[in-house]
Amino acid sequence: MLEQVLTVSNRLGLHARATAKLVQLLSGYRANATLLAKGREVNAKSIMGVMLLAAGNPPINQSSEK
Repeated sequence: MLEQVLTVSNRLGLHARATAKLVQLLSGYRANATLLAKGREVNAKSIMGVMLLAAGNPPINQSSEK
């Protein structure tokens, strides 16, 4: 499993356009991808999941598994 810490630099967190681009990018891969922020974990390929995460500061942990 790969894991990486990402920092969202926008103080308001991930907005709809950025979330859509992230989900679109990750959807092109067969691996499972998850985001973890504020103690909550979501499927990074789900636009609703990522939006509900309301990620901002602190950093996000991102992991993927083939």
